Amino acid sequence: MLPTRPLLALITTLFVQALVSLTLAMPSVLAPAVAPSLGVGAERVGMFVGVAYLAAMLSGLHSGDWAARIGAVRLSQVALLCAAIGACTGALGIALAVLGAAVLIGTGYGLTNPSAASLLMRHAPVKRRGLFFSIKQGGVPIGVAIAGVLLPWGLATIGWQAAVLAIGGTCLLAAVLLTPLVRRLEPERGAAPAAARAAPANTASGGLLDVLRDPGLRRLSLASFSYAGTQICFLTFLVSYLNLELSQSLAAAAGVLASAQLVATVGRVVWGHSADRWFDPAALLAGLGLAMGVACALLALLDSSSSPVWILLVALVCAATAMAWNGVFFVELARHSGKHDMTRMAGATQVFTFGGGMVMPVVFGQMVRISGSYATAYLLLAALPTVAALAMWRSLGAEAAAAQAQAQAQAPK
Repeated sequence: MLPTRPLLALITTLFVQALVSLTLAMPSVLAPAVAPSLGVGAERVGMFVGVAYLAAMLSGLHSGDWAARIGAVRLSQVALLCAAIGACTGALGIALAVLGAAVLIGTGYGLTNPSAASLLMRHAPVKRRGLFFSIKQGGVPIGVAIAGVLLPWGLATIGWQAAVLAIGGTCLLAAVLLTPLVRRLEPERGAAPAAARAAPANTASGGLLDVLRDPGLRRLSLASFSYAGTQICFLTFLVSYLNLELSQSLAAAAGVLASAQLVATVGRVVWGHSADRWFDPAALLAGLGLAMGVACALLALLDSSSSPVWILLVALVCAATAMAWNGVFFVELARHSGKHDMTRMAGATQVFTFGGGMVMPVVFGQMVRISGSYATAYLLLAALPTVAALAMWRSLGAEAAAAQAQAQAQAPK
């Protein structure tokens, strides 16, 4: 039996997730200041994010095959290399290069969840998987918080292009530093790379079909589309909303974003631990969906006369719900995966999760352009997680009724 190293696996996956998330968050923070120099409006950052999530969706779908062939640690190195090259490409400051950067960074981002799922399913204690997945998913808000703190400073001191290059160089260095961990976390890979390359692969389409055929996985995936779309719109447009519509300075808006991510990090851990100990994960997911719908509506009700404290509080509520559901999702995914390979299911369900991240920022940006208001777009967005959560509650009620009827039918008479 191969040894398990829970803490090392957790630190590794958290580290990779934070760095790649930092890279993906750069345009959202820099858009109000940089977009005009590229000849586009700040709301066009939604196009960048949409392209990035399309690339993430495609790479995630195939990541189960790649993880089987080269191993999860090496796949994490590929993710970091994609992020590094993407950052350097975007630093060219040319609109076409920025789109190329979106493809590269998105490709790397799509590899992080399946590679982490492979490592944590192997190394994390079974009864603590919710906590482990939630802490790992905390890398997303941690990366965004770092972007919110460092990028405004970098913009003011060394310029945005140098700041972006520095982040790309950090990702490259991190990829190199992961090399010794292949033997520690996947000793069979380090000892027999040839065998790893010959590992049987599962087809990407097969994983997607497994999700579509399973009612539980299908329902979970559709909910993730709505929740992810809400999360990405909150994350992508918050700085622009606060800066351009609510008259907050760029530094203040980025500070609100960074503060919100700290709350999101804690929220992910709390919700994940709660799913392990006290709450049914599916019910908790539904409750979080309703809460994020309310939070988005509150965000839409802000105006330029709102106090900075109230603006911060509303953003924190959004972060604690719209950005903190992911760990619970992976707990429920592990439960529904059953006989299926968790790595392949993580990649297949990402088609829906990243589909929300691809479609909704583009739709949101168009709503801003048509209505001329970020607040209106956020108010309309609030309906998305609310409807998904109500549908999940309804299915939970139907499942409970079916289980009760089956138990009564099987009871001795």
